[in-house]
Parts: sequence; structure tokens; C-alpha cells
Amino acid sequence: MNRVLSSVPQAPAGALDALAGVHGRTAYLAGAGGCGMRGLAHFLLAAGWRVWGADSKPFTPDDALVTQGLLPMTQGQDAPQTSLAVRSAAVPETEMGFQSALAHGARPLKYAELLGEISQLRPVLAVAGSHGKTTVTSWAAWGLRRAGLDVGYLVGAEVPQLQNSARWGDPQLPLLAETCEYDRSFHSVHAAQVALINVDAEHPDTYPGGLPEVTEAFEVFLAQTQIGGCVLAGPEAPDLSTATCAAWQLSPAIPDAWRVGLPGEHNRRNAALVASILRSFDLPESEVQAAIEGFQGAARRMESLGTCCGAQVVSDYAHHPVEVAATLQAAREAWPQARLHVVFQPHQAQRLHAYREQFAPSLDMADTLFLLPVFRARDPKEVQASVEELVPDLLARKPNRLTTVVSDFDEAHRLVWASLQRGDILLALGAGSIDAFARNLVDSSS
Repeated sequence: MNRVLSSVPQAPAGALDALAGVHGRTAYLAGAGGCGMRGLAHFLLAAGWRVWGADSKPFTPDDALVTQGLLPMTQGQDAPQTSLAVRSAAVPETEMGFQSALAHGARPLKYAELLGEISQLRPVLAVAGSHGKTTVTSWAAWGLRRAGLDVGYLVGAEVPQLQNSARWGDPQLPLLAETCEYDRSFHSVHAAQVALINVDAEHPDTYPGGLPEVTEAFEVFLAQTQIGGCVLAGPEAPDLSTATCAAWQLSPAIPDAWRVGLPGEHNRRNAALVASILRSFDLPESEVQAAIEGFQGAARRMESLGTCCGAQVVSDYAHHPVEVAATLQAAREAWPQARLHVVFQPHQAQRLHAYREQFAPSLDMADTLFLLPVFRARDPKEVQASVEELVPDLLARKPNRLTTVVSDFDEAHRLVWASLQRGDILLALGAGSIDAFARNLVDSSS
């Protein structure tokens, strides 16, 4: 058992019963199809709760949550009487089902607030950072479970080597959970232990003041670490040790002789933090090494989908310039001789506007570049940004590279199809709807 976490009060097996309210163990989840909300639904259903859920994309009868017992609702449908009404950050408070549940006496919570209440019921190891949370959380969870520890986990993507994106596990052991700085949602969590990856200017809609404002938010989060806790700081993490009373431990680089299961310089840094997490549970070094070498990644993180015209199609969630640059470097490392075609869909007009000067250099390693329109999410109408704004800087940096602005997925499909050759790599980047485009490319070539 982790020596740091052993001093934290432990939760009984039925810990979630403490959340039950006037209508017993019942909950309505708005936005239940998102990865984080799916995880919370899984926890509640596994604990015997009656759970209703609605999402913009209807649930199918064979959905894993439905087969587990989730009662699907149409978005906008009146909710029944429930004790909890929980919504994701993507769902407005005005959502009809959410409001209906409140009218019936439900207690309102955001996703992060419910996670925060869970952190008061059992020890939580919170993974925090501007980039890499899904990879580090799932990597550490897989490594611990591989070694026989039934830790819980809550991950923001599907992970083939784990059973699903969430598992309650043994409540006497920590729950490894992603905690997000967007909307300062991680301020709801009081972690027993924190794994800090990095801190970067991100989410300009939440942090218009840039990096200083983001750093301040991380300091508030770290200050809430429980007494007797610990912060494991990765190689990229800034020194924020004065913000917390928790013990501050730096993660050493992994030994040169070790092979890392995932390509890229950023994943070698991630691996160092994962190794520190595993060692904090007193895993022998042989188990730590095996986990670092054996992990194969999460969905939409350099995920190979299949082939199109003899080229390998890869989907990645990268949407911040730091992530885009890291993904392209990893792709170059993985396929050093291949032509690298990149189809990039910027995510949020606000992000493109705020970091426009960083995007052009982040795309330097692409051999050909196709630019899709901005995927707008939570963007105010007055904030306008176009992918065409990137073109002058892109051409100035690489004037001989094929750089094409495309109007939609149909045009991108035609141009990509005409460009691909056997042995090439097609890398689809973005946090919006581009993953479906990449999967359709594979399907159409089969």
C-alpha cells in the first residue's frame, strides 16, 4: 500500500451511498455520453444506483451503459424524481431534463463537483496538467492493475488495455482520476495525492490572462491537497512547491536502457512521472519497467485506425500547438522514412485566435498539410477566427510544402485520396469531429 496514502481516512465499500438524497440512490446525468460522465455513470450503476441519462447523441440498445442498466432519455425530456442531477461542463444549466430534475428536488452538481465529493469519500490520486492527463492516468492505472493492485480509475478516453474508461476498484486503494483545469473544475477536488505533468497557457475562454492566470489556478488546486499528501512532479512541471503543504517529489528520468512503449519525447517525460506513481505504491523496479515498456496508449492518442490507399491512417486528439508539435515529433520518430500528411481541424476560434503565432511552427514537421475549418465549441458569436489566418505564416516557414485550405470533409477526402501513396502516414489532428473523418477514410478503402 502507498505509504503516503495510508494515512488518509479510508472509505467503506458502499461509500457512494453517502451521496444518496431525498429520492434514494437515484441520479439524472445530462451529457451522459461523454467519457467522464460515462465513468461516473459506471460507478453509480455498479453501486446499485438507478440512473437516467441523456446526451445529444442518443444511446443505442447495445451501449455498454445501457446494458449495465442506464435508463436512456431523450435530450429535453422531463426527468423523473432523482436525488442528484449532474451535468457535464458541455451541458448548460438550462438543459430541460436537468431543470426538470431540480424541480423534483434533485441536488444540482457539475461533473467535477461530483468527483470532488467522491474525493471526500475515498482517496483520490489526481492527475493534473495542461497536456497529457489521459495518457498518464491510464498508463499508471494499467501499470498498477497489471501488478495486481485493484485501484480505481477514471480516464477521459477508452483504453484498450483497461476494461473500460472507468472502474471503481477496491475503495481501500486510490482512485486515479484526471482532473481538468478548464472552468477551474479541478478546484472541486481535494486529492490525497497529485501527479503534476505540466502547466501551460490553455483554455483562453477560462483564462484570458494567459499563463499567470493558469498558474494561479494550479496553485489553488495544489493547496487543497489533503494533509499528509504528496505531489509527484513530472519533468515538465514548474516548481509550485510553495503553493502546497504536501510533500513535493521530483520525478527522475527513466533509465536510458528502458524502452518506452509510446513514441515521442513527450511520452518519455510522461513515462518518468508514471514510473514515480508506480514506485509510490512500492512496486518493484521490474514491475515499473514492464509497465513503462508495455503500455500501448489510449484512444485518439496516436491511434492507428487502418489503411487508406496503402497509407496508415492515424487519429490524434492534439488541438493545442504544444500538443500538435509533440504529436508530429512522435510521428516522425515512429515513421522516420514515411511521408507525413497532416489534416488539421483547429478546435475553438478562441484557441486559434489566442495561439495563432504558435500554430505555424507546431506544424513544421508535416510534409503536406490540409487545413479544415475551425470546429467551434463554446465560442461566443463575436469571436471569429479562420484557418486562413495561418496560411501566411505556414508558407513563410515552408514555401515549397503543399499547404491547402479545404472547405469541408468531402473536399478533404478527395484531396487526401489523390495524395496518398503506399507507405505514407495520414495524421488527422483535432479535438472536434475530425476523428470520424479519419475513420471514414479507412472504411471507404476497405
